[in-house]
Amino acid sequence: MNSNTNSDSFWKDISGFFPEIVSAITSLSKKSYISITNLRNDLTWWSQGAIDFFGLKENYTLRGKEKSDKLVHPDDLPVFRKGFADLVAGENLDKSWEYRVRNGKNYQRICATARMIYDENGQPFIIIIRYNNYGISEDVDSVTGLRTEPALNQKISDFLSSQGSPALLKITLDQFSNINVLYGNDFADGLLGGVADVLQHEAGSSGRVYRLFGAKFVVAFEQITKDELFHTHGRIAEALLNQVSVNDSIIPLKTSAGAVFVNPDMKDPNAVRSRLTFAVNHSRAEHHGELIIFNDEFCGNNEKQFNLIGVIHQCAITDFRGFRLFYQPIADTKTGKICGMEALIRWELEPYGLVTPGVFMEWLEQDPCMFDLGNWILRTALYDIKKIRNRIPNFFVNVNITAAQLERKEFRAAVMDILKETQSQPDELCLELTERCKNLDLAFLEQEVGFFHAQGIKIALDDFGTGTSSLSLALALPFDELKVDMSFIKDIKDKPQNQAMIQSIVDYAKRTDTETCIEGIENKDVNHYISRFGATWHQGYYYSKPVPIEQLEKIIVENYT
Repeated sequence: MNSNTNSDSFWKDISGFFPEIVSAITSLSKKSYISITNLRNDLTWWSQGAIDFFGLKENYTLRGKEKSDKLVHPDDLPVFRKGFADLVAGENLDKSWEYRVRNGKNYQRICATARMIYDENGQPFIIIIRYNNYGISEDVDSVTGLRTEPALNQKISDFLSSQGSPALLKITLDQFSNINVLYGNDFADGLLGGVADVLQHEAGSSGRVYRLFGAKFVVAFEQITKDELFHTHGRIAEALLNQVSVNDSIIPLKTSAGAVFVNPDMKDPNAVRSRLTFAVNHSRAEHHGELIIFNDEFCGNNEKQFNLIGVIHQCAITDFRGFRLFYQPIADTKTGKICGMEALIRWELEPYGLVTPGVFMEWLEQDPCMFDLGNWILRTALYDIKKIRNRIPNFFVNVNITAAQLERKEFRAAVMDILKETQSQPDELCLELTERCKNLDLAFLEQEVGFFHAQGIKIALDDFGTGTSSLSLALALPFDELKVDMSFIKDIKDKPQNQAMIQSIVDYAKRTDTETCIEGIENKDVNHYISRFGATWHQGYYYSKPVPIEQLEKIIVENYT
């Protein structure tokens, strides 16, 4: 039996059910819709998903009357109209086009692709269009309708093999982390939706916008000059400061921004992302949010280091390969006995050797992977402490917490789940708030500290005394421990002002029933001298440099014998 006979036999009995077959096929995907247009009579048949999403009244409509322009986002009307005009003319059939359609109060992004069937005379006869609803796509953010991390990584890979001057512009919203907690998800989602609209409007047809985790966005440009990039950023910053509204109120948004022009020498997407994050960090920390272009400021500097950071980032987002915890002992000043330890992250893989956090943490702290890496650190530390806790009751571990972890609404549950998983008690754990945590909203921090205190978990303020934010936080929040920055200890005997500062910190802590830990104690003489101030804990190389848990166990055994 030949193929023609097979074909005839197949369709003979079921051809009458063809409409039902098409309807069944199109119902198999919840995020894809189908329309079939007969160009001879201008009638269009719509799948049920399309009827539901576009709000159509029936399966069959007259071509051109099926969707009102009022449903399509005003900025996307030209693209919407041109896409259909090209189809009817039989042009650009292999090219998808995208536009936003209103669904209730929000817009969702639609990606349309089409195929043409020609009649026996070679004339356009039937147009079949598939509409992918990005609002329910895994690669598209449901809040903003923007593409997400996987799509951005693919775009960066494309840029690395392209010619011309492709560029990425990263925009982060400053002071956004507390909005979910203080004002609720609906408010935060409304704000993010407004930001997405601004970015898409200002980027226009030349830029494609992506949302990363939280309040971080990237605009990818296939071709743009440096002057055009600065001009576009200026419009975006101005619009975000004056045009985003929630509940009819304008919400002024301050931003930080970094950019990188992509070239093949950067080798892989992680290397590009590392440079982009580096530029944004410098924008925030040193340039008051102004746009920093990596290629201008840092091109040619530390190229090997940036490539290394790309490798470490890849490990952080996959299986944490190469990451290790070292521990530095914390000693009781009254007895000199080691009663606790601080967990410190390291990374080591051949051929790179041992890498300290100063090389990579600035990047990872700004990346969504920090949440999962932070959970790995916490889990590992709580498993490791069991090796000591059985020998020394009340032994504790201090774990550094970054702003990228604390601002995640899942963080509270993650900490409690890890405590349960490791069968650890809350009093075994002290969370140290690191430098960038001090920039979070005070009301937000108050809620987080209150929650962990209610669970029996201690909270420490790291690097205390190095800035006005430390003092204001200590006055406002009930910290359990203040860790005096090691910069006060250097040449302490010759600096009366440092002596007075340390003494005042310890005295203040005692009056408020707060513990103190003085870091950076390097030798016996410094330890003896510092003892006069009466802090609760001492920490530094005098007791031990940071070491793996097995080595710390040996040090503790020696300390207690």
